[in-house]
Amino acid sequence: MYLIYNLLLSILIVLLLPYYYLKSKKSGEKLNLKERFAFYDQNLDLLFPAKKVIWLQAASAGETLAAKKLTSELRKKYPDAKIIFSTMTASGKKLAKEKIEAADLIIYLPFDLNWVVKRAVNFFKPDLFIMIETELWPNLIKALDQQGTKLILASGRISDDSFDQYKYLGSLLADVLKRVDVFSMQQQEAAAKIEKLGAAPDHICINGNLKYDLELKTPSQKEIVAKKELLQLREETKVLIAGSTHQGEEEIILELYQQLKVDFPELKILIAPRYVERREEILELCYKKDISASLYSKLKKEKAKLDQQTDIIIIDTMGELADLYFYADLVFIGGSLIERGGHNIIEPAARAKVVLFGQSMYNFKEQRNFLVDEEVAFEIENIDQFFKKTYQLLANEQYREQLALKAAKLIDQNRGSVKKHLQLIEVLLKQGEDYNAR
Repeated sequence: MYLIYNLLLSILIVLLLPYYYLKSKKSGEKLNLKERFAFYDQNLDLLFPAKKVIWLQAASAGETLAAKKLTSELRKKYPDAKIIFSTMTASGKKLAKEKIEAADLIIYLPFDLNWVVKRAVNFFKPDLFIMIETELWPNLIKALDQQGTKLILASGRISDDSFDQYKYLGSLLADVLKRVDVFSMQQQEAAAKIEKLGAAPDHICINGNLKYDLELKTPSQKEIVAKKELLQLREETKVLIAGSTHQGEEEIILELYQQLKVDFPELKILIAPRYVERREEILELCYKKDISASLYSKLKKEKAKLDQQTDIIIIDTMGELADLYFYADLVFIGGSLIERGGHNIIEPAARAKVVLFGQSMYNFKEQRNFLVDEEVAFEIENIDQFFKKTYQLLANEQYREQLALKAAKLIDQNRGSVKKHLQLIEVLLKQGEDYNAR
């Protein structure tokens, strides 16, 4: 089964390299093929091998932010350890370099080819490998296990799509799952899914979602004044932030803007596309609808002042959305009006914001159900309902603020996942030490 997997993956990588090369040329981001094939700078010889090595893997930006506090707490608990933080995407790596200050090394996850991952594992010789949320890479997990590395899936979740895809791996998945020491899942449904896929029940536990433990910095008064000046937010301005939007959703948001503008003339909408390379596409969409729009990156870079009529700002930078939620009156979460399964709704709720989203939230069912049941988040079915709910919440400030404060309190009450994971990690590292001491 591994032979077939490696053959198919090799073919897939060869076929996709031209696509990613062209994409990288267009976006200006480097492919870093040398690193993805586990050829590292020779200066790393000064860091590795080390007495204790902890390697965390976060697929992209969302998982990177989820792992931020865990990584910083690992640094405090194991000050002499070398911490590696890997990610799969250019945006994830860029964000990790900005946010994951506790890591000694930030790299791309090597391609999951047998010879590539063996090279990486032999070079770093990690004592512990932490996979954030859903990161089951067969060759990498096998190489780590054979090297004696302890493996934990932290804050684990299995989306409906991933569950269906994993089932096709058959005996390969069974071999992978038996090599993982602990499956620390977010909630009962995720635990049931990983068990159904073949994980041993006595290796599964529930320790919550790391995203509830996110660290949100409250801006200083000076920072607030500067940001409001940059965005031209006055006392009477209402701000709706549409986070992680996808193609097909911006049209609906702009239609909503045009309807709301009649009764909320000071309304501003900040649109943060899931993929920042779509910024020009969204700008063009605004111009076609005769709506003035500006790029956030341009405003920051040039310290340019917004035109008084510019009410659409496209957030085309990485890692700032959670901070920008501070300035919102209301937040809409993208990937939910189309079939994408939604995105993180914990960040805006933790910022004391009422959250709206469409009916496609299957990737975040637990959080969606939790906030909806507590009536601090609302599902919308169509543009008419979107308008009515948004209008009601913007018009009734006291009602909106009561719900927002309740949302923040609920998130605060569900913190503690990092602490539980640290306790698990301590046990795993001790087991590894005892095993190597034999």
